[in-house]
Amino acid sequence: MNVAIVGGGFTGLSAAYELVKKGHRVTVFEKEKTLGGLANGFKQKNWDWHLESAYHHLFTNDTAILQLIHELGLEGKLILTHPITANLISKPGFDFPGAAITLPFNTPLHLLTYPELSIIDKLRTGLLIIIMKLNPFWQPLEWISAKNLFIAIGGSPAWQSLWEPLMIGKFGTYAENVCASWLWARIKKRTQKLYYIQGGFHTLVSALQQAIKRGGGTTLVNTEISSIDKEAGNKYIVYWKKQKHDFDRILFTTSTHIANKIFPKILNTSTQHLLQIPHLHAQTLILETKKPILAPQPQKVSPFKAKVQNTGVYWLNIMDRTFPFLAVVAHTNMIDKKHYGGHHITYFGNYLPDGHPYLTMTKDQLLKKFLPFINRLNPSFLKSSVISHTSFLAPFAQPVHELHYSRRAPKLQTSIPGIFLANMDSIYPWDRGTNYAVELGIKAAKKIDEDAAESF
Repeated sequence: MNVAIVGGGFTGLSAAYELVKKGHRVTVFEKEKTLGGLANGFKQKNWDWHLESAYHHLFTNDTAILQLIHELGLEGKLILTHPITANLISKPGFDFPGAAITLPFNTPLHLLTYPELSIIDKLRTGLLIIIMKLNPFWQPLEWISAKNLFIAIGGSPAWQSLWEPLMIGKFGTYAENVCASWLWARIKKRTQKLYYIQGGFHTLVSALQQAIKRGGGTTLVNTEISSIDKEAGNKYIVYWKKQKHDFDRILFTTSTHIANKIFPKILNTSTQHLLQIPHLHAQTLILETKKPILAPQPQKVSPFKAKVQNTGVYWLNIMDRTFPFLAVVAHTNMIDKKHYGGHHITYFGNYLPDGHPYLTMTKDQLLKKFLPFINRLNPSFLKSSVISHTSFLAPFAQPVHELHYSRRAPKLQTSIPGIFLANMDSIYPWDRGTNYAVELGIKAAKKIDEDAAESF
């Protein structure tokens, strides 16, 4: 059987890998210059390792991708880390008006000492986390919003202090409609220890590409499909770069919008609602700097008389919504800077709706916009410390899981024989991630193989 896979991210590559193992002929079409999708890497001249265009790591319970890494013989390249997650809050009159205070938020002890909450709020929040960790059933949680569930168990003060700023920062006007199953997934999956891969996720992408090639498959980059026609006998003709070829099965791993543009017949009257699923666009600004931004600094004493450390923070949640970004990820506070020319790597991340002004900004405009707030994070930081800066935009990267989302999400097998759809919208209740992209790719390959067997 000859299979075309549209999209060379981890879902497409994982599906291709599984299909060639089963003896099928596979061609992966990727319109970008590199494979890997949101985990694609780039490399500066003075770097030993590639870096992802959007921050990536693995949880220790990401079984699908860890099994793939093991199968490809890369387990020796896994790096186990124990980085610090923290929340940034701003309160007038701390050290100066609007001062930024960083509060570690990694462990139960951090929750118990969190100055923004009363002891009752801390206990209620702890109870919520325990319930989420132990509860295996997410389906009933689709019927209630994350906000209402959190308030019911954790209380309003904890919601307003811990989660509401992040929900608004990420989902904007959709924040109050996000279902509790999404919140359940975020809490249940989180592990304190994280994995990274030597050489970056590029190492895994390259290994997958080579494995597909050894299995007789083909990966085409910088290759955009112009159209697809249906032939008699459930054959499909794929057109690209003045070339064409017929395929028995087609798997779209792109967004539903792009799949519908390439092959409008993929949707019918009963599935047009898939185009109405709200999406946000992921944007990152990456700074390569001489000095760290989230760096070991002299400790500041807060009005609570407790010393607040700002040392070695990897992931900083921005709770102050006057900041123009949602998260700061200090990659070289988790991975040694020696792999990046001895320089420091910091991501500034956002999820943005259609029409947001940042979507059309250049990397220079974003840096200019962000610099005053970077100085609030680190008053000693100077623009002259910036060696290079890069921005990336990933359209339709984050589907919004509104109430009853599983009823609205796309199914693997479309109404058209031989056409399959597997993208980020299909991953629920989980919140995206390479592990679930791999899991989805394996599931799609199994479905296609079963469909082929049934047709003989």
